[in-house]
Amino acid sequence: MKTSSAATITAGAGGMPKICLLSADGAQAEIYLHGAHVTSWIPAGGDERIFLSQKSEFRPGAAIRGGVPVIFPQFGGLGTLPKHGFARALPWELTSLGGDPGSSTAEFCLTDIETTRLLWPYSFQTKMKVSVGGIRMELNLTVVNTSSEAFSFTAALHTYLRVENILNTVVDGLHGLRFHDTVNQTGPADWAEMEQTAPQVNFPGEVDRVYHYVSGPLRVIEPGRITTISTVGFPDAVIWNPGPVRAAKLADLEPDGYRRMVCVEAAIVGTSATLDPGEAWRGTQLLSVD
Repeated sequence: MKTSSAATITAGAGGMPKICLLSADGAQAEIYLHGAHVTSWIPAGGDERIFLSQKSEFRPGAAIRGGVPVIFPQFGGLGTLPKHGFARALPWELTSLGGDPGSSTAEFCLTDIETTRLLWPYSFQTKMKVSVGGIRMELNLTVVNTSSEAFSFTAALHTYLRVENILNTVVDGLHGLRFHDTVNQTGPADWAEMEQTAPQVNFPGEVDRVYHYVSGPLRVIEPGRITTISTVGFPDAVIWNPGPVRAAKLADLEPDGYRRMVCVEAAIVGTSATLDPGEAWRGTQLLSVD
């Protein structure tokens, strides 16, 4: 007898609605309408691979700490908007649910409203599609310019991966690439002068780097397990762990939370994306486990 995948809508933390995806093979994911924010991913036959802070706020207007925040239309402080833009702190519309024996899927949409136009005077449509099945989760971000003039933006899928111990974790696949080091920067051109000379990135303390022209897959390697991250359309990758000192200053992160997380983000940061009226941009992040 064939088993179908399923998707349900239920009340999550703070009473906020969330979508629960369940593939026929047992793969699961949870996504809040608030920010179209993935907060859980359990591959078929596996365990939780997404980190979510125990002190995350679940309330209107607040960003959720952990999961996969959707960063749009500004990454970090690279502009005049609030840090990381506004998409992660707004309610999105659920536009479709789907499933087949191999996967379960949900799609969400955010369009401009008076609040966003006061911050960023453009009309847009942003879509987030989440699919889970087997050992994979696929995240697709689409931005459409519905304005009468061109606009530029930066964006990221700020993915927090759950690890057993950050001190025993490395990220592979960045050797030889140039990067911008936010922790040790002395000027805006630092990234052009720094190169990943070590074979892998490790985490003796705070690490906050934007790697440019990332073409191959990245691997988060821990004792006994590997998570592979591949992207299409995102030219950059952000690697972040706050370390103990910075973590202690984050009110929505438990003091030892940094030990159990690493952010490997699909990003378009080094060069902004520019869309003429009617044009669309698309980026994909694919996560899989060994």
